[in-house]
Amino acid sequence: MTWRNRGLLDQFGIQHPVLLAPMAGATNADMVIRVSNAGGMGGLGAAGLKPDKLRQVVREIKAGTELPFQVNLFAADTEHPATPAVIGPGLRDRLEGYHREMGLQELPEPRGLFGPAMEQLTVLLEEQVPVISFHFGVDQATVARIHAAGAQVICSATTVAEARTLAAAGVDAIIAQGAEAGGHRGTFQGDYSDALIGTLALVPQIKDAVNVPVIAAGGIMDARGLVAALALGASAVQMGTAFLGCRETPITEAWRQQLFSTEADQLVVTRVLSGKPARGIRNRYITELEALDEPMLPYPLQYSLSGVLRARAQAQNNPDFLAMWSGQGIGLLQETTIEALMTDLVTGARRLISEL
Repeated sequence: MTWRNRGLLDQFGIQHPVLLAPMAGATNADMVIRVSNAGGMGGLGAAGLKPDKLRQVVREIKAGTELPFQVNLFAADTEHPATPAVIGPGLRDRLEGYHREMGLQELPEPRGLFGPAMEQLTVLLEEQVPVISFHFGVDQATVARIHAAGAQVICSATTVAEARTLAAAGVDAIIAQGAEAGGHRGTFQGDYSDALIGTLALVPQIKDAVNVPVIAAGGIMDARGLVAALALGASAVQMGTAFLGCRETPITEAWRQQLFSTEADQLVVTRVLSGKPARGIRNRYITELEALDEPMLPYPLQYSLSGVLRARAQAQNNPDFLAMWSGQGIGLLQETTIEALMTDLVTGARRLISEL
């Protein structure tokens, strides 16, 4: 299919306006390769990969495709919380109870989980990754460093103000992350509760406010969402939840089962999993920790508290204690393959555009 608006496609060197959301912990080299080889842009969530492992995965991707892909990092200023880690008595009691129930030892010490972002970035530049994306913002100096190495930069925005900040920093495209999106909210200015703006409203407002291409994200699950986003002024879409239904996605079986048995009204944006607001499937862990009348630890220390618990739950195929991210399009999820999903998106969009 020939797309009328080829600006961003030519800029990135891709055939179709579909980006795989670089979901940390739910993407791997195989997924990236498959999406890029199908004409979209594969995306690797690399925030949790230490530099040596990251280099290995990037080289695996480049061995499997000569086509463009993106690798995503979290903003460096999120690695070290501004407030100390003080575990409240209610939180400690609840978590220790979970550990006893699951046959685990004492709670782990709160610690950082992601980065170091600048060391990760050095790896990406040395390995000549063509597109580097960020969550939670990116500063002008980092953008300039990436451009000097010949790569492009994209970053998420959840408000028009954030989009203007990113455009001023020199990013090459902006991901308009609507409130429907799964996983962590990319908000980096103000309170996230003021930035829960739906994709339908957010995309055209950002499009009108900046002079760089806009990539729509949040609630887009099929060709209908793709065509709608293009009609709103987006140059492409970034899809995450839709790819979670693909058989190649490296997620736990418990998470997969929950995705296919959950409706959108069973999702929640919560801080109790990681310390930052993120949208996922409500489970026992979320419900019981939200009932506590005390603050959670700052990100990412809150996330580190449940690391051992999540690993045991994964081994037991127990969804009660997992972080199961999902967007509000969950009710449209299809069990498929990456190649079939990409084909359906392109052929379905062609049909819809001709009908319209």
